[in-house]
Amino acid sequence: MIPRLMIAGLVAASEQVITAGMRIVNIQPERLVPMAGKVLKVRITDLDLDIWIICGEEHWWLATEPQESADVELSGTLGSLIETAKALTQPNAPLIFEGLDIRGSVGVLQTMQKTFQGMDLDWEDVATRVLGPMPANLLIKTLRTARAQWLTSRASLKRQTDEFLRSEQSSLITSDIFLDTETRTTSLKRQIDRLDARLKRIEGQHG
Repeated sequence: MIPRLMIAGLVAASEQVITAGMRIVNIQPERLVPMAGKVLKVRITDLDLDIWIICGEEHWWLATEPQESADVELSGTLGSLIETAKALTQPNAPLIFEGLDIRGSVGVLQTMQKTFQGMDLDWEDVATRVLGPMPANLLIKTLRTARAQWLTSRASLKRQTDEFLRSEQSSLITSDIFLDTETRTTSLKRQIDRLDARLKRIEGQHG
């Protein structure tokens, strides 16, 4: 589990970056109208963390306290959600939902993507300028925590598989069982590899 203080710091930092980006481009209220009143719930499964994105008429904010309802819910690992966030903000990028469970209106996500892409900003640069090295270090610690959890999950999956093979060695193992285990192991490895690359890049930027 990630300490509550770290979670609060990450949420506050993310909200600052969004607000700063909108201020930099001097976004007008009419451009936020399509998203006004929308609420998105983001469930980060491997961190056991829920975050709500609340879209107001003039600015957006983040919360960890449960909201009454959400127009769309995204559930997945930190790595999967990071890939989707990048797709939301990068120009001409298609939406990526690999590894995510989505409930509700996908149209809300498409509208959010148009809003972000219309700003035409380098969001990582905005984060660096606005937050400085301290929040970056906080992000690094959080990503390291996620990496450790993924490594634990992969080790647990391997152990469970080995125990299953030993206990069921006299039985026929179906191709479906084998393929499911192989798929889960490969997915975890890809998530860890992506996270390692992101950590190296962030650590390189901030010493």
